[in-house]
Amino acid sequence: MILRRLFSDARGATATEFAFVAPTFLMMLFLMIDGGRMLFTKQALNELAVAGARCAALKPTGCTTNAEVQSWMVSRGQTRSMLSLTTSMIVIDTTSNCNGQASMASATITMPYKKGGMNLLPQSVTPSNLTATSCFPIAT
Repeated sequence: MILRRLFSDARGATATEFAFVAPTFLMMLFLMIDGGRMLFTKQALNELAVAGARCAALKPTGCTTNAEVQSWMVSRGQTRSMLSLTTSMIVIDTTSNCNGQASMASATITMPYKKGGMNLLPQSVTPSNLTATSCFPIAT
């Protein structure tokens, strides 16, 4: 009689089920947040590399030297995507060959990437540096 009443009592079942499911759910949630942050940063670096290569190739006002292009890219990365870049992370080459094409300007950004606080993403998925490279034909 006591055992029957004990097994039919459902109080606390929801809390017990939540205790089993919550750690997995929270781990997946934070994993998606970490992965999304990494993908956002990579996409922002790609966009910035394209804009920087274009700026170096076309040489509009404010982008006439490599140092100006680097400064412009640091400023644009901060204002558009809140990237913490320095000019030493950016390499501009106005005499490069890209994919067999001569007379190309290239911009390469190598930014150290810090994983989120939970460290859920494995190191093989989360590199220590994110790199983006782009080329643009130099206007003649």
